[in-house]
Amino acid sequence: MKSPSQPLRILVLSAKGWGTGSALRAFYLSEALRKRGHAVTFVKPLPTLPFWLDMALSLPFYFFTTCLSRYDAVLCVKPYPTVIPALWLQRHKGAKVVIDVDDLDYAYSRGAFRRFHQWLQRPWPAWADLTTYHNPHLREPLLGDFRVPKEKLLQVPQGVDLDTFHPGPPHPEDLPTLTAEWLAYQTSCRVLCFTAHLNNACDLSPVLSAFSLLLSRLPNTRLLVAGGGPDQDRFEHQAERLGINGFLHFTGPLTPRQVAACLKASDLALAYYADTPANSHRASMKLREALACGRRVLATCVGEAKDWKGSLFLSDPTPSAYADAIPKALAAKNPPQGASRLVKKWSWTDCVTGLEKALGRPKNI
Repeated sequence: MKSPSQPLRILVLSAKGWGTGSALRAFYLSEALRKRGHAVTFVKPLPTLPFWLDMALSLPFYFFTTCLSRYDAVLCVKPYPTVIPALWLQRHKGAKVVIDVDDLDYAYSRGAFRRFHQWLQRPWPAWADLTTYHNPHLREPLLGDFRVPKEKLLQVPQGVDLDTFHPGPPHPEDLPTLTAEWLAYQTSCRVLCFTAHLNNACDLSPVLSAFSLLLSRLPNTRLLVAGGGPDQDRFEHQAERLGINGFLHFTGPLTPRQVAACLKASDLALAYYADTPANSHRASMKLREALACGRRVLATCVGEAKDWKGSLFLSDPTPSAYADAIPKALAAKNPPQGASRLVKKWSWTDCVTGLEKALGRPKNI
């Protein structure tokens, strides 16, 4: 790997709490830039808290944690005002400010809160020196809704930690203890795996509905829900109402290595996205991780998955259609084989080369 001629001092932040996909993206971007030879400081975000409390507390946390340091560039994932004081101070000290827009966040909200959500985020992408995004479909709302000049826009693709997510059997020590015990009792069953941070952006609810329909046809099927989050109780209550709580297991929060082990221990990875504007603008990390692990993957025909039909199984985005598609994906003798071509594009160190070039040399040299 070729190192840059002049390393940059880079600060990386996430506006959302630890355990979310955006926080993981921030972490992986920081690690990739560090591997490229830069001096990178990643400030681990606060844990995810109810009612966005982690985001409110992150304003003083990030400001006072970084106010005595000086960087050549500062990158924040998600354009929320809670990180702006820290970014403003670093810009005042000479840093180039990068805001990464990794989702169409306001599209997850409705009514007055949607308008408030949009108002919170709208000024900051155009205010930054550079605005990055992962899904090419995000470019249009960034130019329109956020009014970002096109010369400030740069795509930084979504990558995968290929040292962690790769084909092969799981390492027993990487499986959470309770999950390993649960899997040990399911030796005659087919295991489905759904990985996610369990929050309002997670489409686990239709998956639980599909699984309840599936059990009448395939009673020897089990569902492993790999990941935790603020909405786990809500999903557990839904499983109880559906009468399926004895057929699935919630792992709670996991490390990436544990997520990879859960995927590798499964027969089929599930990636369900409802047909919504928010999901059409996603670049799914969990979909990439499952494919990188060499798993059979059943996704819904929404957003980028529509372009990957040679690499995964596809279903219409309804619980009944998804329930019908699962047995076919499990029984297929010739599963899709195109994933290896996609995985080659997902090295994080390759994903950040355009960003590295755009940041250029330190201002003080």
